[in-house]
Amino acid sequence: MCKDGQEALDACLAETPDVLLTDVNMPRMSGVELAAKLSAESPEIKIVVLTVQEDDETVYDAFRAGALGYLLKSSTPQDVIEAIRLAAKGEAKITPKIAAKVVADFRRVREIDPPDDTELYVLSDREQEILDLIAEGMRNKEIANKLCIAEKTVKNHVSNILKALHVNSRTEAAMKAVRSRMGGREG
Repeated sequence: MCKDGQEALDACLAETPDVLLTDVNMPRMSGVELAAKLSAESPEIKIVVLTVQEDDETVYDAFRAGALGYLLKSSTPQDVIEAIRLAAKGEAKITPKIAAKVVADFRRVREIDPPDDTELYVLSDREQEILDLIAEGMRNKEIANKLCIAEKTVKNHVSNILKALHVNSRTEAAMKAVRSRMGGREG
């Protein structure tokens, strides 16, 4: 347990933990700044944010800085443990309230700025559907149950999505989908 962001950075660089659980509001260095520095200096350390901050700017800044998970402090202890375990495997856990906010932001941007159709057909309909569910914060098992398909099939689709979008993680895919307005194609 560190008393401030600088101490956390120093400890992480010295000890190289698999996962760092951090708050956004810390003395000497914010959790977002800490995430950015760790992502640059030790990208193998997975970062999960646990905070009361739910404003758009903080959420997106944390993901841009390298956070893999984003939980509100109202999350259950089980959710925090799950987020840490998922992050260790390179998977994301996002509080449903934050996932809903990301999807709502995406829809709002999409209404203002219609998508470029040339980017929309990179993925199959099923892959697009799975990407939408990933962006909502669902895990492979949840997606499989919702779509009535095998979890292995979902994993294969996720692998294809990551390759098609040229990204390394589900979080990057979800964020790229939001940024490039791929989350609900027409046609």
